[in-house]
Amino acid sequence: MLERLEVLERAGVEAGTSVLEVGSGAHALATVPLAHMVGSSGRVLAIERSRWGQFRDLVMQSGLRDRIRPVACDARWLPLRDDSVDLAVCVHGIRSLGGEESIVRILREMLRVSPRLFIAESLPIARTSAQRSHLAMYDLRHDVFFATSGRRDDLPYASLDRLASLTDRAGGIVDASEALEVNLPHSLAYFPRSLVEAIPAGEIREDLLRRWDEAAENVGKYGEDHPPVGFVLAHRGEMNA
Repeated sequence: MLERLEVLERAGVEAGTSVLEVGSGAHALATVPLAHMVGSSGRVLAIERSRWGQFRDLVMQSGLRDRIRPVACDARWLPLRDDSVDLAVCVHGIRSLGGEESIVRILREMLRVSPRLFIAESLPIARTSAQRSHLAMYDLRHDVFFATSGRRDDLPYASLDRLASLTDRAGGIVDASEALEVNLPHSLAYFPRSLVEAIPAGEIREDLLRRWDEAAENVGKYGEDHPPVGFVLAHRGEMNA
């Protein structure tokens, strides 16, 4: 949540703002900071399709429940009127939106319901050994999960230029973009070797096991630090108005 708060400080969230958050996730990591930032007169619409996990418990513990409204839906078809919120955000959620066409569709929907858009995602940049070990482990996730379940999740981190390009394709005009060094540990990339072992025997399984072993060794040696985070702040273009 500290990392999310630092990133969201670039989004221009003010007291009294109504915010749509796409991809709130199981732990409300950006939802709670957003609820703090909008104040008692603001509101946060937290969109998640199915992975709510501990969301409700954590929101209750935050003491900010009255500012947060969870909405279960597919973000490609938001159940909201045009211009119904002040700002639409997606923080560390782009990698879970299922591919480029789906991402553009969702960003376009976000720009339909809000005149302003803020997206942020980890970047495929490593300046330290701990960041390199994080990226090596994270880059395995998509291949392993797709091999075991066919799920297109945990997409490779997008570059800052690609985030801006996706925003442009969705009809947004970029006002600002930047890479931030957050300087925090980041162990969420790790997953157990047993997931790789469950892949049916073959060259794919053996290659992924080798890569997992190498990544795990480096995680044990260097730890995992957060790579830089890129953000894009944009407004709706005239064609989408």
